[in-house]
Amino acid sequence: MGAALVVGCVGLVLVIAVIALFKREKRVALHRREGAQTNRKQEGNPSALAALRQNLRLKVGWDESKIDRLIQLERERLPKASLQTLMEAAIERWERDNR
Repeated sequence: MGAALVVGCVGLVLVIAVIALFKREKRVALHRREGAQTNRKQEGNPSALAALRQNLRLKVGWDESKIDRLIQLERERLPKASLQTLMEAAIERWERDNR
């Protein structure tokens, strides 16, 4: 009877492990899908993105690294925002800070 109890416990542990593995895989797949949607969302309208970047260039004196830092600052504040939203926020912040 002791051996049957051990085998039953081992079987139960295996079943729990398999269920946990499937749940984890489901979470990972969902996370990947959300990431892909975010990437597509960040592509946005190329002409609008170009216009926003040009606006930032004029504001920071054509310093591309400064533009990237401004966008990164907004990305830290709004991690799930689209690139267009980040650029708009960077422009608003620059304008507010430089009145």
